[in-house]
Amino acid sequence: MAMGLLAHHLGARGMDARVHSAGTLGWGGPATDHAVEVLAARGIDLSEHLSRRLSGDIVGEADLVLGMTRDHVGGVLAHAPAAGDRAFVMGEVVRLGRKAGPRPEGLSLRSWATEVAALRPPNRPPGRGSDEIDDPVGMGLEVYQATADKLDRPCAELAALVLP
Repeated sequence: MAMGLLAHHLGARGMDARVHSAGTLGWGGPATDHAVEVLAARGIDLSEHLSRRLSGDIVGEADLVLGMTRDHVGGVLAHAPAAGDRAFVMGEVVRLGRKAGPRPEGLSLRSWATEVAALRPPNRPPGRGSDEIDDPVGMGLEVYQATADKLDRPCAELAALVLP
């Protein structure tokens, strides 16, 4: 859902971004019925989405890597330890991005992410508990709706930070 929401908010700001999703667990397949239904109600089509397993190549190509939880980001760093300067918990990138300020025109997204990562406290893992948004997989429709509500604001704010 985060991928769909972030792509939606970036698109609303005029950017046709390449937003991809990859999971730290090993299953593949379409988005859950609940995720498709919840985002469809927001005008976002997730019906063609297929999950894929996270790999070092996927992380290596990404300018910015987001996880909903610290465990997700830990999985990213297990695949690509060098991605620490561009892998964030969703709430963390927004919280620190506010301090760094919007990405200036001409500065690459990867460079902006590195500047944001430099604002982390030294010798600490990425994110705080308050930055996390629990993954709703396996839960009911109401939990998916609540999760989409929690994801929507940081996705919109991140879009505004990277495309001021």
